[in-house]
Amino acid sequence: MFRILLAFCLFSTAASVTLVICQQYCSSLQGAASYDNCAPWNSYALASNQTCYNLCVHNCAAVYDGSCMTGNGFRCCLKTTPTKTQEFVTSGCNKLYNNLPGM
Repeated sequence: MFRILLAFCLFSTAASVTLVICQQYCSSLQGAASYDNCAPWNSYALASNQTCYNLCVHNCAAVYDGSCMTGNGFRCCLKTTPTKTQEFVTSGCNKLYNNLPGM
């Protein structure tokens, strides 16, 4: 019984650490502590529309368990493939990332 409780506690701690890391990753911006595939000109976390930030955190923590932070084919944990239906563009997060008008 103790082993099951201990395993559950370790799993819960790892999941919460992943969430915190993903929140920091998704709130990065150009010119500060940034990452190879997530360094937007305007921080998703500071935008008036939190959709891109929430989508990034959700994908990072729940869908990809942090693997999208270092993998190719992602921009702020939003898929950049296939070209015509990539989540990064269809969500509109590319406009905020590149500081383009319209978001």
